[in-house]
Amino acid sequence: MFSLSIVPVFVLVLLNPVSPFDFPNFVFPNVPTVEDILYGPVPFDNRIVGGENATIEEHPYQVSFVVNNSYFCGGFIVSENYILTAAHCAQNVDPSSVVLRAGSTWRKNGTIIPIAEVIAHPEYNNPAFDKDVAVMKTAEPITFTDTIQSIALPKKGEYLKGNSVIMVSGWGKTNQAANTIPENLMHVEIPVVPHWQCFVVYATVLTDNMWCGGNFVLGGKGTCQGDSGGTAIQNGKAVGIVSFGRGCGQSFSPSVFADTAAPTIRDFITEHTGL
Repeated sequence: MFSLSIVPVFVLVLLNPVSPFDFPNFVFPNVPTVEDILYGPVPFDNRIVGGENATIEEHPYQVSFVVNNSYFCGGFIVSENYILTAAHCAQNVDPSSVVLRAGSTWRKNGTIIPIAEVIAHPEYNNPAFDKDVAVMKTAEPITFTDTIQSIALPKKGEYLKGNSVIMVSGWGKTNQAANTIPENLMHVEIPVVPHWQCFVVYATVLTDNMWCGGNFVLGGKGTCQGDSGGTAIQNGKAVGIVSFGRGCGQSFSPSVFADTAAPTIRDFITEHTGL
């Protein structure tokens, strides 16, 4: 990994997403709007792109996360007392406004887990979109079952290899034009994009606390609105948190994940969970 000089004005991504020499034989499509580029929580009454139906037995750590009955995200169980999600889903959230469900393939079913405390990384969005992680402490210890389990975390500095495969699950939109999110859980396998390729697309915002996943050239698979806060799994560990992206499953626009092994993110998790 290497240090990047971040330009704190994200609009530069809109105006010049790559340098002219990056893809000399490729012409990028029309410049998208900010709404096309970034995705976060979706309206609750509004899936994984290019994926397939999954069951909670395959992903028993997966939870659905609704705030004030107004927007929807995902999350994942890391111990009987703690659940992780994205900071952009949980920043300034009152725990009493959270309806968090676990143990069901269907997003409106499952066991409701009361939350006592929500803590977003204090340096989230400094620089833009960086350190996109939050901890939710449960009011009571979670009772584990066949459909409710925790997922392990990587060690600090346990970075991913480019082109290795990860699995992502969630109830997010199946494409960026969809008006609704699905009832049943979905999942998809995608490759880790080498850091230098991801930097070509997200040069002004990509930091060492992020990594990208998706079919870089072909697109067609990835995360979308509503998947935010869910996790990417590799070798039985939660190696990333769904954070942002330019569109959903588009060519040359991979999904971006907060790196749970990055020191500043891993230390925050340890500080607040002991894990």
